[in-house]
Amino acid sequence: DIAHELCSPLARMEMAVSVIEQRAPAELGERIADVRDEVREMQELVNELLSFSKAGLQGKDTPLESLSLWPIVENIAGRDGDGAQLQIDVPPELNVLGTRTMLSRAISNVVRNAIRYAGSAGPISITARQQNGHVLVTVADEGPGVPPESLPHLFDAFYRPDTARNREAGGAGLGLAIVKTCVTACHGNVSARNRDGGGLEVVMELEKGNDARHSDGIV
Repeated sequence: DIAHELCSPLARMEMAVSVIEQRAPAELGERIADVRDEVREMQELVNELLSFSKAGLQGKDTPLESLSLWPIVENIAGRDGDGAQLQIDVPPELNVLGTRTMLSRAISNVVRNAIRYAGSAGPISITARQQNGHVLVTVADEGPGVPPESLPHLFDAFYRPDTARNREAGGAGLGLAIVKTCVTACHGNVSARNRDGGGLEVVMELEKGNDARHSDGIV
């Protein structure tokens, strides 16, 4: 509720800064730009808090359904992958158990995280395969990875590795916490590891869905 209430005053602040920017003398331009950046950073934090809270609330006793994974990944790649090298290997016939909102938010957050921290290091792969009655959805990059001591804490709320603690990287340490909340709501598990050849690999283990056709027409 508090995060939601903060949206309106922050929006008004950004509008006020824009008005001041138009009327202020040129020598104040840099300082006004700094204020605008601070307001936008607060807006991003509030939006992350809202997403984190909503994921937790919506995840309780949410009915799950069998969903085709490919359209979800394809939509994420088209929406979030602009300018990034994405390599997708998801069988069209592969179904998982979950909710469309939770699955989309979880996979999208992992993909955006990989693009943010390793998008310039090489291609980012999104793969899915069956294993022991489950479906493993893996997002892997070729970036620097994270310090080994950070791996057990990556999905904790507000945790950020030392390498990510700067304004350029952005974020409040909630992106991967939202992933864990969404995956858990789908009765799944998520983990991360540093790849042997370099880079970070995030694996979401989901329950396999059935092959029945649903009302949305997706198999």
